[in-house]
Amino acid sequence: MKSGRVRRLTSADSDEILRIVDLEGLDAVTLARELAAEDDYCWVGLDTPADGLCAVHRSMRWGDYLLLKGVFVDVPARGSGAALELAFALRDIARRRGYAGVVAWVEPHKPEAGLARMMRLQVTGPLIHRFEVPVPDGGPPVVAPSAGHGTLALDLPDPERSARLVDDLLNGGSPMVVRWVLDRHRLVLSGFPPRSVADLHVVTSAAGPLARAKGALFLELPLPAADITAALSLAKVKARRISRTPVRLGRLDFSTGHVGTIRDGRQNANDAA
Repeated sequence: MKSGRVRRLTSADSDEILRIVDLEGLDAVTLARELAAEDDYCWVGLDTPADGLCAVHRSMRWGDYLLLKGVFVDVPARGSGAALELAFALRDIARRRGYAGVVAWVEPHKPEAGLARMMRLQVTGPLIHRFEVPVPDGGPPVVAPSAGHGTLALDLPDPERSARLVDDLLNGGSPMVVRWVLDRHRLVLSGFPPRSVADLHVVTSAAGPLARAKGALFLELPLPAADITAALSLAKVKARRISRTPVRLGRLDFSTGHVGTIRDGRQNANDAA
């Protein structure tokens, strides 16, 4: 176990973060925005006396949950348990700050799946692929909320009776509403309420103005992994599949979940909060 001090990262750590983190679309400007928006994003790192900052974990508010969105460990510390220590610290931070729980994308048979099991995350919902779709040009101007997360209402015909291709993965609210979070150059949506990918224009028309106002270049959409027709249709609009293999959303609900412990995890979380 790579034991050390977990702490909240600040702009003073920017150079070290960019050295350790290899993440598409993350540059100095985007990093500065996320480090400054403490209510929307949570960057924590692990310091050790010998190595200094040796691991970084990034997370963000998505609906009522803290989405764990990437852990990066410097080469000398890999295999040490640093990733697990950061994940447990973030879980404790989320619980203390009033989140409903933590969530993360889980790829079966990948190393992340083992980490998810150790954190007691339960996989929920369908197997999906995550696609990014270019934000359409034009559209009416909008006043973007200052936050990096929120809800988006969609104008669907007879929403209460229409079958939805992917229900809101975070569970709750109206079938016409999805949760969004700004993840670098993508506006990430928590579901695909239309009954078919043929209604993609309903989603892009609703989300496009918000995405442009937030500076996002793409919408990230969850679609059923087994829907070959949807994948072929998306290829025609220059969509790109993000997930390497099908994923499911892993979730730990604090109201019902069992919370494990590791050595120094709670004290580390207190230091990082």
